[in-house]
Amino acid sequence: MTLLNRLLLIVFGAGLIPIVPAGVFLFYFQSRAKDDISSLQRNVSQMGSLMMEREAQDLSRRFERMWDTDASYVNSAALERALKRNPEFLYIAFTGPDGRYILSGGAPELKRRFGYLDLGGDPLFLKASREGRAALGQFEMIYDMPVCRLVYPVGGGYYAFAAVNLRDLFEKLRAQRLGATGGLLLTDSEGNALPLSGAFEKFDGSAVRGMLKSGRAFEIEGKNGEYIGVAARVRGFDLFVVALENRAEAFSGINRITWLMAFFLLAFATAFYFSALLFTRRLGVPVDALMKGAARVSGGDFKTPVSEETEFAELSALLRSFNAMMREVDRYHGIQVEKVFEEKQKLELLVSLIHDAIILCDLRGELLYANAAARAILGVENGAPGEENEPLRRRIAGLVQKRALSKGGVVELDAAGEKKYYRASVQTLSARTQNPAVFMVLRDITLERKMQQMKEEFFHSVAHDLRAPLLTMQGYIKLLEKEFQPEAKQAGYVRNVKESSDRLFKLLENILDISRMEAGQLKPDLRPVNAAEFLSSSAESFRALFEGKRIALAVETAGAEKTEFTADSSLLRRVMENLLSNAWKFTPEGGKVTASVTAGKAGLVFSVADTGPGIPADQLETIFERYKRLKAGEGGDGFGLGLAIARKIVELHGGTIRAEGAPGGGARFLVTLKP
Repeated sequence: MTLLNRLLLIVFGAGLIPIVPAGVFLFYFQSRAKDDISSLQRNVSQMGSLMMEREAQDLSRRFERMWDTDASYVNSAALERALKRNPEFLYIAFTGPDGRYILSGGAPELKRRFGYLDLGGDPLFLKASREGRAALGQFEMIYDMPVCRLVYPVGGGYYAFAAVNLRDLFEKLRAQRLGATGGLLLTDSEGNALPLSGAFEKFDGSAVRGMLKSGRAFEIEGKNGEYIGVAARVRGFDLFVVALENRAEAFSGINRITWLMAFFLLAFATAFYFSALLFTRRLGVPVDALMKGAARVSGGDFKTPVSEETEFAELSALLRSFNAMMREVDRYHGIQVEKVFEEKQKLELLVSLIHDAIILCDLRGELLYANAAARAILGVENGAPGEENEPLRRRIAGLVQKRALSKGGVVELDAAGEKKYYRASVQTLSARTQNPAVFMVLRDITLERKMQQMKEEFFHSVAHDLRAPLLTMQGYIKLLEKEFQPEAKQAGYVRNVKESSDRLFKLLENILDISRMEAGQLKPDLRPVNAAEFLSSSAESFRALFEGKRIALAVETAGAEKTEFTADSSLLRRVMENLLSNAWKFTPEGGKVTASVTAGKAGLVFSVADTGPGIPADQLETIFERYKRLKAGEGGDGFGLGLAIARKIVELHGGTIRAEGAPGGGARFLVTLKP
């Protein structure tokens, strides 16, 4: 959705807020109007009910006063006299208890109409005989006269049946009008209805009974439309007065007002919509210009300003501020570009002076940058980076693969028929805004390797040449020990000379052993060895030494008593003795050294842990190199060959050795042998 449409929706939605309470008021008005119509119909029906109740009671009283109490009234004379005194009684007939005709009198037309009476099954007769009081009902029009029937128990087991003219009452009830066509309907419970409004259609008995069953207020579908009404019962009689009105006519006024209000609301909404549309279009022009200006700025165009002409002062100020900001950003951008180029030149100069080879490529091996040293290694001329070059990609991929397969990160390369060695480091750079890249640094260590080789050859030659005279010297030292008593002063001198010669002989042996291992001349004699017995025997030879320094030595072999592995026990024992010797050397008095062996899925793990000062994290790998020791003040005497020999022996067995910090402080060495 665009900004213009959003703004139009917001403004139009705000304008429609007053319509909501207007709609609520309209709904409330309709509900109240319907309630008022129902209330009016209820009042009219109740009024007609009261009028009918008075008329029915008056008829009952007059019927009681028609007959003389001291004479027999079931005779023609009494009947004629009663008809003359009460002209509204058009026809009167007497019946026995069974409802059969005895005597009648009145208008000849009605006598012919009713003929021989047999009221045995008539509902009014049954009701009057059952309740013992007058029963009024069965309204009908006879010769344009509204007539109802009255059955009255007159005593002596006789019943009087009368047809009563209700013209006066009906005139009063017809005066109760509801709208143009609505009015009252008079009916009994059997559905015998007499409409008092000429506009009413003729309802059959079932329809009338349906009105009465619907309750006081009802809706009914007729032949001429839908009707609404309210029924009121005439108290004391099985009669009902129904106020009835055509639904369309009853709600015509409400509907007119509703449609009128709906028209005004629609007109208001339409006018407001076009006003909001015009407003948002005028407002959208500067906003659109501002958005296009921002898009140009994001694309690097700081020269094209936005138009500042608008009908809104605030937006004009905003556009002026945007143009000023764009000019300032353009100036700042120019300064930053100059600084970037300047820094780039400095960086290129600095990188060009670095002797290490620096290579930057993508994950496909495509060269992105290479300094002079890297170009010489890769054989790349100036301008080559960034060009499609499959052989170059393969050379770079080969360097990465060699670095991954090398030990210690040293890569061997051929340069002009000469082998050169480089210490390589590879790192993946993952920027959020750019594709990932591979950064590689190659440091030439060929000269260092040659010097190391010369040093090894020199030490090997010196060790080999010194070994024979040293053995001769040790023979003479043993002869001198026998010449002096142990407590003599000269015997102490001889012991010092012997210890020094032993240390020198051990150094020469270590140098020769490393040379034999690197030359592949030392082959391990592999035989089955019990892990628990091997560790216990190696540690027991040091127990006296540890007790002399008051260091607790713990040997843990639980779970490995029956575990066997294949190894050269003499060579591997030299490893354990070296680790225990170092632990004894670096652990202060009162400390503790723990030697343990465990068998797991990864293999057999020998561990030697002490409570000494520990090993710095940056030297955990350095201590395994030849002639490398802990920094001054962090260890005892030695030549830095013990751990180097230990690693060579472990690697000859196909295992690994590493150092780490112990959980309680100090250092821990782990030797892992494959099962």
